[in-house]
Amino acid sequence: MPTKSLRPSIAETSYRFFERPLHPELFSPAVVGRIRTDRYQASLGLCQGGHYLQMTVDGKSVVEVTAPDSQVLSTYGLQQTYFFRDNEELLFESKTPVPYHFAGQVDTVEFGVFTRVQMELEREAARAFVSYQFPSPHRLLAGPLSLVQVEGSEKMLVVHTFHTFPDDLAVLRTQSLFELN
Repeated sequence: MPTKSLRPSIAETSYRFFERPLHPELFSPAVVGRIRTDRYQASLGLCQGGHYLQMTVDGKSVVEVTAPDSQVLSTYGLQQTYFFRDNEELLFESKTPVPYHFAGQVDTVEFGVFTRVQMELEREAARAFVSYQFPSPHRLLAGPLSLVQVEGSEKMLVVHTFHTFPDDLAVLRTQSLFELN
């Protein structure tokens, strides 16, 4: 009897960029991490479908979301929507209100390679800024894993995310760079 993962298929997963704040409750995050400096605030939540990242500088916010397209979000402030495709890199830049660069890529691999990558990410999760492994519906396959690594200073913030999609044997990797003047 087939079972369905909590995480939607990578084919249903989209990237969305908003030039306004969104309420975190829209995403039902499993775990949330926050960064606060004198210059900016960032909030990052890991959800079944991926993540949300909200960056606020001088009272102005931008939000990136990786989530299933079925996730209903307002179109107010929506600047970009993109569906991830196998082995295709997405690049996006925005200059306002916060200089922002995004790169994302999906890698679909063979079962043996996926298993090794999943195990490496599970080890890395202990050192990550935030991480969460969702329950697996399969007895022999690990549950979907999401983890976030951050690097930052007063002038920039770099966020790397990794999301595994066991049903698709896929890994979504993203990098977000916020540059502050």
